[in-house]
Amino acid sequence: MDKERVSRTVTVTVAERPARKLIFLRHITATDYFSACEEVGCDWARFYNGIPEKLDVAAGGKLPKGLIEPGTSGNAFFVEVPSDYAKPIPDGYEIAELPPCTYLCFNGLPFEDQKDFPIAIGILNEAIETYPFERFGWKKSDNAPYLGMGAEAETGARTAVPVEKA
Repeated sequence: MDKERVSRTVTVTVAERPARKLIFLRHITATDYFSACEEVGCDWARFYNGIPEKLDVAAGGKLPKGLIEPGTSGNAFFVEVPSDYAKPIPDGYEIAELPPCTYLCFNGLPFEDQKDFPIAIGILNEAIETYPFERFGWKKSDNAPYLGMGAEAETGARTAVPVEKA
């Protein structure tokens, strides 16, 4: 019997985030990772992951509704930092304060071959789409960023979905 290349097991944990800041690079028209890199470049990951104070790894996804500007896709690359973060940011980047929030963190299992990252992300996205949020007392929220943190062989695929009590 062939072993699946990427496990379909996904864990879900609750994470409470304090008030914090979001450093972001807004996409105007891009709606996926590759078109976003074409639009704004891919240097963002090196900059974000080089911030020692970051709360987690760099992410891409949907901005909270209060930060979406008319005529834009609402998507961005971003990283969360502590609320007292005051270092300069590069031109083109923005910074905003975020209130406390709750995330449901979806995490796939580690996998062997980094080339299988699209499979890992697909499995994670399917788990999020079919997760019974209301059954467990949650509903998705658009008051915090939706954090797509990619997939690495060592850590698995990771996404944090903002939620509030149903």
